[in-house]
Amino acid sequence: MDEPTSGLDPLIRSQVLKILTEYMEKGGKGVLFSTHILSDLDKIADMLVMIDNGKIVFQEEKDALLDQYRIVKGDVRQLNETVRKLILNIEETDYGFTGITRQISELKQFIPDVIVEHAAIEDIMLANIRNGGKK
Repeated sequence: MDEPTSGLDPLIRSQVLKILTEYMEKGGKGVLFSTHILSDLDKIADMLVMIDNGKIVFQEEKDALLDQYRIVKGDVRQLNETVRKLILNIEETDYGFTGITRQISELKQFIPDVIVEHAAIEDIMLANIRNGGKK
């Protein structure tokens, strides 16, 4: 299905997602749909495939994907060339940096006091798009 909940009000969208979930739970069926409403993915997706400009950026189980990525925040002065390679989509301000990484263990070796938060699907997708799909 292409954008099955697009244009629906929140109540009807929730009902459509419930119907899809119930359908999938009966007999191990699956539903393939494309969407730009990422909160829908949070609610019912098991597997996520991100396609950008016709290329698959990632194809992962949702929970595994969410376990791999972390949002990181810290002092801009801690960003050297090695650290920058470990972070996707770095945003810098006068007050610090924010980015996303799949390499939190390695990053903590260089910045032990880095602030770490869980990433949402939207954070992961935006970082991969802005990074051009590079690993």
